[in-house]
Order: sequence, then C-alpha cells, then structure tokens
Amino acid sequence: MSSSVGGIHETGYTAPYSGFTAPANGSGPNSIFSPGHSFTQVYDSGYCETNGMTAGCPSGRCGSQGYLSFDTSITEPLLDFQNRQSDKELLLVIPGSPCTTSPSVVVGGQMRVSGMAAAVTRPGKFSYLGRFPPDFTGNAATDFRMTQANAAGIVHFNTWAHGYAETLFSDVFTFPDFKQGSFQMRQAYVAFGDLTQSPWYAFIGKKNVSFGDMGTLSPYSQSVVWHYFAPLAEGAGIGYATDGFNASVTALNGSRGIRVVDSEQRGHINNFAANARYQWPVAPDSWIAIGGGYLHGTIYDAAIAEHLNPAVSGDMNGAVDFNLASKFGPWRIEYEMVTTMRSWPATDRRVVAYRAETAYDTIWNNHPLRISGSWSEGKQGPAGSQFEFNQQAVLGLRYDPHPNVMLSLEYIRSMGFAPLLDITTVSDRSAAQDTVLLGIVLNI
Repeated sequence: MSSSVGGIHETGYTAPYSGFTAPANGSGPNSIFSPGHSFTQVYDSGYCETNGMTAGCPSGRCGSQGYLSFDTSITEPLLDFQNRQSDKELLLVIPGSPCTTSPSVVVGGQMRVSGMAAAVTRPGKFSYLGRFPPDFTGNAATDFRMTQANAAGIVHFNTWAHGYAETLFSDVFTFPDFKQGSFQMRQAYVAFGDLTQSPWYAFIGKKNVSFGDMGTLSPYSQSVVWHYFAPLAEGAGIGYATDGFNASVTALNGSRGIRVVDSEQRGHINNFAANARYQWPVAPDSWIAIGGGYLHGTIYDAAIAEHLNPAVSGDMNGAVDFNLASKFGPWRIEYEMVTTMRSWPATDRRVVAYRAETAYDTIWNNHPLRISGSWSEGKQGPAGSQFEFNQQAVLGLRYDPHPNVMLSLEYIRSMGFAPLLDITTVSDRSAAQDTVLLGIVLNI
C-alpha cells in the first residue's frame, strides 16, 4: 500500500500478520512513516491489549494524554540514526498525531548498543567505518559499547509552530584518549507549517542538512555514502511538500559545519543546499522514488586532508547527489551516488561514493523480519594508489520482537584502509577487515 499525506508516502512494513492493522490512507497518526525506509509498526488494539503494549498502538499509544506525552511513531524516525536523514522536519509539520494537542510536549528516547568482533589482515589497520581506527591495535578486536544514547523533545506551540531538540551521548566519539564518551546537543531547530492548510513549510536551527538520502537498508551500519557526505549544520530553509513530492532549499551559516559542510568564512551565510524527491505508487503495495540534491560547500576543498580545523579551507567544492528507491511487495531496492563537482586538492581526484542495496521483508514468529544486503564504496584517489578506495559489504538481519525493540546481526567486510585524515600517508589498499556486529536499538 502507499498512501500520501503532505508529500510523505506511507511506506512502512505492511506484510499482513496476526495483530497487524494497515495504516489509514491519507490521515491519522499511522500515515506518518519514513519515506522509503521506516520499519515502524502499527498494531491493532486487541494485539496491544494482549501483549500489554502502548507504543505503536492506536489507543493509548501516548504515554499520557494532555500536555506531556510519548509518541514513538514520531520520535523513533526522528531519532533514527540510519535513515530519514534529510527530511525529518516533515514529521513535525505533518498533521494527525493524537499526541499533538496544542500546545503540547512529546518526549522520547533511544538507546543503540552494539557488540563487535573483528579481525584484520594488516595489524592496526581497522577499516570498518563505524569505529575510529585508533580505538584498536593488533590483528583482532572485541568491543561492547553504547553507540548512541539520545533524548528527544518536541514542542507543539500551536498547529503551525513546532520545536525539536535532540541530545546525543556516544562512546564512538571518544577518539584514542577515551574521555568517557561525548555529550552534545546534536540537533535543535524550529519548524513552521501545517500541511493540512498549505504545502509550504520552513525551518531554522541546527539539523541534518536536507541533502540527498543518506539512508541504508542495513539494520545497524551506515553506508560509505553516509560516512563521506552526510551533513549537519546550522541554517534556515523553506520547503514544499505535496502528493509524494518534497523539495527544499537551505541557507547555511559559513565556515566548518559538522561532517561534510564547509565554506570559507564564518559570520556570513555563504553556503547552501537544495534537495528534492518524488515518490509515486505503481501498484497497491509497490512504489518508486527518485531524488537528487546539491550541497555548495564541502570539506573536500583543501590541499590538506583535514575535517576538523575550520582554518583549513580552499575554493568551494560542491557535491551533487542522485538517489533511487523502490518497493515491490516485500522487496526493497535502493541506489545512491554522490560526487564532488571537482577534484579534491588533497588527492587530485573527485570524491565519489555510492551504495547499491536490497532487502526482503517477511514475518517470523508473528513479528517483522528483514534480510538485507548492501554494497557501498568511496573513491578519492588515482587508480592503483594506496588511498584509492574504501569498500564495504554488509549482510544484515533485523528482527523487531516488540514495537520498541530492534535486534540486528551483521557481517561486514571492509576493504581498503583510507582514513580521510592523513589519507595520503597512512592508507593501505590491501587492508581488509571482517566484522560480526550485534546491535540492539530501544526506542520510546
């Protein structure tokens, strides 16, 4: 099935099984799903009562009625670190949630924990992009950690003014000195709009930049595309969303943002991003989506491979994104490619990343099960050079035993060791890493 509300098509997991109720077409909280990615479930009241559940249930799914509440169907995709990176603001301006009495506050949280066992072919060269290489030494590694712990708060000031704030604690950001992890305000912005009244919306603040897709069908690990090009920065934007179409333009503050955003001078709005996506149904349970985006200023602009120092910059080097997604019954297929507009001075080659993925959704023991495969690659060096590529293959298994719990198991093969810091001096194209990763995600 594929219903649409204000430019968002419902594309959640919809295979029939006992206790599953399909989302209402075009209205209500059950129509709010991540376009092309969400695995959010909606259960009927009988199933919820039998299993003592609230989150994801049509009645009582808010932790409390009134001014303060839970609404997992909104906070889960907002906090999702895997998917829906470029249009989360639509979840604030789309109507219909039973928890959006005005004014009101919705709170939520997420815990992402993982256990990893890995072996490498070259001592000390751990190439899995989900960890920083200095965290490990030798030829093998074992690791348990809190990958991310998030808290989220949504404020609906009225029907057209909304605020969102998200904190993040992560052990991944310890770097080699192990400072007990990091804590930060990851996103904080306001969104204006009510898509029942107008297809126009706006946003101001710190958020994932609306550029490309940056998602993945893998249950826990991000693709190489995300690691190379996912942007986070401060700015303001306007968008237009209707009937499966969504487009936005964002003005970004100058200087170094987080991850890939960069421009030559702070104190001026001198960077911008544009993004668009259109999704249309082709059958009752099938759809196709196509999208593209442009980011004017990236970190691939200097002769030194440096991602953190705002003093290291150069002539603007933009990036363009193309993405394609489809659903045909239980099958999912996705492709995305991003490339810089010109060569990165540090390597004298354009930076290019792409992913090709598929997944099959089914049911096991009356709960959703996804089997997925992903291939992604980043290229930034001359053919045959030690820093030519980073490659990643992921075989994934995802199981949701409860609407608030996701379990995953991945086998990951990482090939090439080309860290984007010191890329021309420490890289090794012959390095490879085999990883088994257990992931658990808890949401409310």
